[in-house]
Amino acid sequence: MESLLYETALIALEAGDIVLKYYGLEDFDLKQDSSPLTKADLESNALIMQKLQEIAPYQVCSEEAVLEYAKRKDLEYFWLIDPLDGTKDFLAQNGGFTINIALIHKNRPILGVVFAPASCELYIALKGFGGFKYNVESLKGARESGALNLAWLEQNKIFLKGERISQDEQIIACDSVFHSTQATQDFINKYHLKVQKYGSSLKICALAEGKADVYPRFNGTSEWDIAACEIVLEESGGVVLDCVTKKPLTYNKESFRNNHFVAFAKAQVGKEIYKDIINGNF
Repeated sequence: MESLLYETALIALEAGDIVLKYYGLEDFDLKQDSSPLTKADLESNALIMQKLQEIAPYQVCSEEAVLEYAKRKDLEYFWLIDPLDGTKDFLAQNGGFTINIALIHKNRPILGVVFAPASCELYIALKGFGGFKYNVESLKGARESGALNLAWLEQNKIFLKGERISQDEQIIACDSVFHSTQATQDFINKYHLKVQKYGSSLKICALAEGKADVYPRFNGTSEWDIAACEIVLEESGGVVLDCVTKKPLTYNKESFRNNHFVAFAKAQVGKEIYKDIINGNF
């Protein structure tokens, strides 16, 4: 399974090159829910779906090619992907977009890859194996020199211990660039949180890396938005708590929509805000 993790990372990196070909262009269509759809979404999706089917015998479900519930409800494993998470960030050219690839086992992610093409940030995780990141400059150098392969990824990963690296004494909350809500602002004010804005899956990856502490999400997300980064956070000692069930999110539901949630870095698990979520006092 470790080899599959690195193979998946290489696919995400290749998809990132496709996405960057369209970075800076403003052409897009609107989907039925009025969210934007670009050529970058579609070409990234086509490549990832093809490559995943070459490396493992699992069916693929994507935001841009949904596998209907009747075909996936009894699957033990399937791929769940968002070929361009944060399309609004992509169109705004702020760098805050990612490629998300997760492997779902029954109703939980067990493997995840999150790649931010604009900043060359790569996060990977495998259940029971750990969550990892890569030094950006080293990864760029390996890509430019042609040295990037499975062995390089295995040898150069940096373990995400979940330890806080921010020197700020105030609790830091991640918030969305485009999808914040009044409920989120009320939550931030209640706990006197300092805010850092991130796009896409980079919010939860910031928790895994120790750059932030909590991420309240009180409006709509889908399973493909969260699966890959959730396993990265989980393997670094953090957790995403569903505000309804008070447990980690459930996947492979008939509807892909998630309940509202709050994500916690390792250092915040068991602390005041965590206890309030568990007890329904937020």
